Formats: sequence, C-alpha cells, structure tokens
Amino acid sequence: MMSSIKHLSQLKKTSLMLIAVSILAGCGKEQPKTEYVARVNDVYLTKKELASLIDTTTVSTLYKNEVIRNWVNKEILFQKAENEGILQKDDYKKLVKNSGKELAGAILLDSYISSVTINFEQRDLINYFDENIDDFKLVDNSYLINIIHFSNEDRAVEFRSLVLDSDWQKAMNIFYGDTTVINNENEVLLKEQDISSIKVLRVVKRMHPLEISIVISEREGYYTVVQVVNKYLPGSVPSFNVIKPEVEKRYIMEKRKELLENYIKDLYSMNEIEVIN
Repeated sequence: MMSSIKHLSQLKKTSLMLIAVSILAGCGKEQPKTEYVARVNDVYLTKKELASLIDTTTVSTLYKNEVIRNWVNKEILFQKAENEGILQKDDYKKLVKNSGKELAGAILLDSYISSVTINFEQRDLINYFDENIDDFKLVDNSYLINIIHFSNEDRAVEFRSLVLDSDWQKAMNIFYGDTTVINNENEVLLKEQDISSIKVLRVVKRMHPLEISIVISEREGYYTVVQVVNKYLPGSVPSFNVIKPEVEKRYIMEKRKELLENYIKDLYSMNEIEVIN
C-alpha cells in the first residue's frame, strides 16, 4: 500500500512512460544504432531508455521482455497510425493534449509526494492500529512462520536438531554465514495461497504452533525447515507486533493521501476557479 502513491503504482508509471516514449518516438530516429534492445524500422529503444522505464538490474528477464514487447507493439501501432495520417486528425490532437495534461499532473503529484517526509513514532502506529482494527482482519487462513532453505540436506538436518535442542534464533545465530543457507525468513506472515511450495504448505497445515517440521526435500539441492509460530483463521487480527510493517504502510498511505488532498486545496485557493451549473 505504501507503494500506491509513492510510485503511483510502478506498473502504471511504467505504462505512462511507455506512452510518452511512443509519442516522442519520432525524435529518436537519429539515435545511434548501437546499445539498443529493440528496434522498429528507424526507431530504437536504447538500454538507457529501458533503464528509465524499469530497474533492469533487479527485475526478472521475463518482466523485462514483457516491457520490451509492449514497447514494440506500441511503436508498430504508432508508426502505422502516423502513416495513415492519424496524427493530423483533430480528435488525435485533442487526446494528446488531454493525455499530456494528465501525465504532467501525475508527474507533479509524484514529485510533490516524493519530496515530503512523513515523521511518526510507534505510538502513532499503535493508535492507528487500534482505531482501524477491523481493517486488519485477515480474510484467509494465514500462518506466521520461520523458514529456512538449504542446499545441503545434512546441514538442514543439523539445523533442525539444533532448533529442537535450543530455539530457532539461537540456531540462526550459529548458522549465520553458513554457505549452504540459500534463504531464510523470520516471523513472516503468509496467506495460505502465498506459500508457493505445495510440499511446504501440506506440512504447515498439519503443524501446531511452535512445532518444528521435518526436513522437507522440495527438490534436489533444496531442503527446507519450517516452524509455525502461530496460525490465524479468517476474521482474526494478528497482534500489532506481527503486522507492524502492514500497519506502517497503511498509515503512511493515509498520511500521503491527506497531504495530496491538502496540496490540491491549496492550489484551489491560489487560482481563480469558476464552475457554472
């Protein structure tokens, strides 16, 4: 939720950028024919332009290819429309003008909200949680779990034994930096459908709170140990400490919404506005 105004939804922002790139595509016909990722006739999508649309260092290859494919589709249609004389039609010019206003406004709001720092203390989050507790009711079966994945089965077995003899955190401290640990998460709250591994889900559903699983062999070279810290039925509300990150995201989202509303009110007061019914 925090992302809702921060990036006006990243996909929405990417779409706006793609539209802008397409509209201005004619300006790119003199670009060098190197360091590009796609081309439609004399128009190029350069690596630099792609990097301005998405973070090419973190997104998956599948997502990157989808963005490139969308650019190609838009460019093909744009060039065909240009050849058909669409760009000279009044209805097109009107749409471009209106779209330009919408795009400029979106960039303005994004720039404004990105420049604002929202300060708060934990008591602010607790008060927000208490006042809006019904909004935090879970709608699905959910599990608060500790989970760790190993590349070596023997090390996974050793970790499980250590947890049984002490506790999860002490075992984690001992295995800190172990090269066979692929990934781990502590006290993560997951909906049932968010547990992607069918094997892990099957085990988790049978476990009791604070129980330690057997070593789950998900596939060759991928061994999992999980602890169910707590289980939640639909309609229940986890404690504040469990869902503090979600509370913080919603709190910031609300504060940003208020800031935007006040910003627009200020703009009303600074301009001459007349509405005739």
